Amino acid sequence: MGVNQNIQKKFGAKLAYIRKSKKLSQIKLAELVDMNFNYIGQIERGEANVTIKTMIILANALNVELKTLFDFTFE
Repeated sequence: MGVNQNIQKKFGAKLAYIRKSKKLSQIKLAELVDMNFNYIGQIERGEANVTIKTMIILANALNVELKTLFDFTFE
């Protein structure tokens, strides 16, 4: 697994962790950010290469700072 894919997987896992801690489904998060819930799933599985703009939108919707999504010490 390459470095980029490893970061994508960790980012996705952190996104899923925060989303679940806020008791949001993928569908509800997708509605909040005006994205397809399948795309949210791809991000959470580390399959999507997310842009900074999308990361900011997700962080805002979850009411966390962007840097929180890169704190991979939750595991």
